[in-house]
Amino acid sequence: MFLFKKNKGITQEELQATVEGLEQAYMDKDEQGLIKRFHPDKRGMSFLNHFQLMLTFQIYNIKSEILKFELLSVDANKAVFTYTRKHMHTCVNPADEREEKRNQINSYYVEAVKENGSIWITRYSSYSTIYVDKQGELLMGVDAVIPPGEEIDPSIARFIPYFQLDSYVPATFHVYSNSQFIGYYPLGEYHRYQPSCTFTINYFDEMEAASVEKHTADYVSQKTIVAAQVLHQTDCSSIVETQIMNNNVLEHELVTSLLTKDGFYMVRFLYDKGLLVNMTL
Repeated sequence: MFLFKKNKGITQEELQATVEGLEQAYMDKDEQGLIKRFHPDKRGMSFLNHFQLMLTFQIYNIKSEILKFELLSVDANKAVFTYTRKHMHTCVNPADEREEKRNQINSYYVEAVKENGSIWITRYSSYSTIYVDKQGELLMGVDAVIPPGEEIDPSIARFIPYFQLDSYVPATFHVYSNSQFIGYYPLGEYHRYQPSCTFTINYFDEMEAASVEKHTADYVSQKTIVAAQVLHQTDCSSIVETQIMNNNVLEHELVTSLLTKDGFYMVRFLYDKGLLVNMTL
């Protein structure tokens, strides 16, 4: 009679231990300890670049603190989760200390598999970054999201002081070939992969459509939109309220499109399950 051990699947405890080991290896400057937690087929990802790791380890001592772990889905052999960690850097040589912005809170979307009793990471993608000061406190305003070496375009920067978002924090900054994007999230949810509410400003050098009216028509015709109502329409602007089905939940979004002399803006406010959020503009 042969007895076969039942596959217990992946547990949350195993996944948490995986990221704890990953972060400990980073603090210990253990390159092999980092590499061994990734699937052999995925060890070419940029995060594991040998020369970049060695340069970072040579210059800095790094303290890591895991702030949040959230399991999104799991079955016998695969799991998807997110986690958020804070990295605080100090120079190995104290004389090299500068006021540069390098301390940060990062959230990661992670996919993992279980093979032969071992947990392997197969995807490791950062989706949110907030920069903090030397005491670990969030930097103020857009300073919290602009990466070192990047500059926010004056066309979008001039609008930011007009948005007073109580209990919101900017947690994303993207630079594309012709646009910049800043997202604001509820303060207690900047680590979530799908926060309850989002307020975003997306700046483009130019509008792709021939007119705002054409742009609005193209936007509301998207297949992902369940219903849409144009609340405002002029030659230079429009306001549209939409309904979007996301994971079997009906979400509502207000989208303002604004054409100016120096570019095109889309200001979007996504609110959870039809609930309005108190926000002062």
